[in-house]
Amino acid sequence: MMEIFERKLDMSMIRKLEQIEIDYWMKYYQHPGSIESYGTVISNAFVGAIPSLDILAMNRVIGLGSYQDISVADLESIIKFYEKAGSKRFFVQLVPYTLKNGTIETLKDMGFKHHNNWVKLYRSNHQATFDTNPDLHIKKINNSDATLYGELIFMSFDWEDSRLPEWLASTVGKAGYSNYIVYYQNKAIAAGALFTGVGMASVAFAGTLDKFRGLGAQQLLLKTRINEAIEKGAKFITAETAESTVERPIKSFENMLKVGFGTAYLRQNWLYEF
Repeated sequence: MMEIFERKLDMSMIRKLEQIEIDYWMKYYQHPGSIESYGTVISNAFVGAIPSLDILAMNRVIGLGSYQDISVADLESIIKFYEKAGSKRFFVQLVPYTLKNGTIETLKDMGFKHHNNWVKLYRSNHQATFDTNPDLHIKKINNSDATLYGELIFMSFDWEDSRLPEWLASTVGKAGYSNYIVYYQNKAIAAGALFTGVGMASVAFAGTLDKFRGLGAQQLLLKTRINEAIEKGAKFITAETAESTVERPIKSFENMLKVGFGTAYLRQNWLYEF
């Protein structure tokens, strides 16, 4: 049964929801691989850049304004970071509570523009008991399957840079991470990750190969990760996805609603281009 949440969250909960995402994204930027990536913390926010990839998800700021008001100095420091790194553009993800009087005007004055919205979701720690496709099976992997895991995530998105699979696989075996591969008739068709922190967990990267979508691989991944998160003591499980609209429905958002996630808040993405 889907659980309905009161979406009036206090700042303490918002910080936890943002922090779990910061914690799992930072792991990628600690990988000394073939892709040059940079990660730092500015005003308690995570700032990550992969300048050679014009992918906003990998050139973004998470958590700005969660601990203190956003200042011009913070924004100037962030712009300088990306300018030095060499990114073509980036965006700052802002929760509603950070958009106080004057913040939007400041963003616009400094050259930012509203790009789109992402959704932060969460659910409580009730078991996922729904049925999944019996023709699928799931495997929790270790480093021996890391290459396959990275390739599956890479091929599930419209990305082209051949260095990305290694970067995507870099979290396999890292503290806090559990990684999974889904099989259909002995063929690997999907992959996903779980990150567990103190009292919180996040269903992280996940993807299914295009020709195998609709078989229920993401449902199986969600069920497995939710139940493992609960076993590990998570009180809440979080997720992030693009905003689903009538004009542009987002399948991952629909999948999450089906397994008990609800919308915590929309995050506005404010874009800066050099």
